[in-house]
Amino acid sequence: MNELTMKVAQQAFAAFAQGLATGDFQPFFAMLTDEFTFWYPYGKYRGKFTGQEGKARIVAKCHDHMQAGDRLTFSPPHHITSSDTTVMFEFECKGVIRQQPYQGRIAIALDVSGEKISGLREYFGDVD
Repeated sequence: MNELTMKVAQQAFAAFAQGLATGDFQPFFAMLTDEFTFWYPYGKYRGKFTGQEGKARIVAKCHDHMQAGDRLTFSPPHHITSSDTTVMFEFECKGVIRQQPYQGRIAIALDVSGEKISGLREYFGDVD
């Protein structure tokens, strides 16, 4: 495990969680590389996007959450798994999406390059 990778990923995870809780994603956006990989399994943002398009897609998805008034609260991670360049966080999430109650289990993998995040992959299940 690389200590810098873990530290950067934990900061980014906290900034992303704060963005979904408050609608302020700027601290998270500041941590992203210009060339970014974004993978999402569902809906309008489904697919794998790389480079500047990847960054544009994650930013657009976050802006959609802000504009819709979505608010989510993450539990502390149940499991954290890491390699030299990637950290996976497994946690539960609850709140409101599209003006409807939401609760689910989520895993987010963050790819770290230096002191920035170069990729995000999200997986979820057991959505109520």
